[in-house]
Amino acid sequence: MAPHPAILIVDDEPQIRSLLSLAFKRAGFEVRAAPNGGDAVECCSKQAFDVVLSDVRMPGMDGHQLMQWIAVHRPETRTVLMSGYDPKCEGCAYSPRCLVIAKPFKPREVVDAVRHALGA
Repeated sequence: MAPHPAILIVDDEPQIRSLLSLAFKRAGFEVRAAPNGGDAVECCSKQAFDVVLSDVRMPGMDGHQLMQWIAVHRPETRTVLMSGYDPKCEGCAYSPRCLVIAKPFKPREVVDAVRHALGA
């Protein structure tokens, strides 16, 4: 893992974005945030990230659609989805390369799961 891995946090809830941004900054990550899938695609088109952490349920492009875009356009980027039970994850062709974190969660649990996904 790079000394300062880059993470993009995608969530339509500003409080969740802020909470996770703070937790990842404190953990030594370079952090960017986006309020939706469309903005995340724009960010990923301009910058490479080690990991994209995204909510599943968002208006417009949801987390699954974002993950599929990343798999095609940024295959080196790890993807982590945050969700309660989500039946779309079962049998998804992209699920083997994606980690799913169940909601509700504690920020420290998310940071630890992302570090583990990055091999740290």
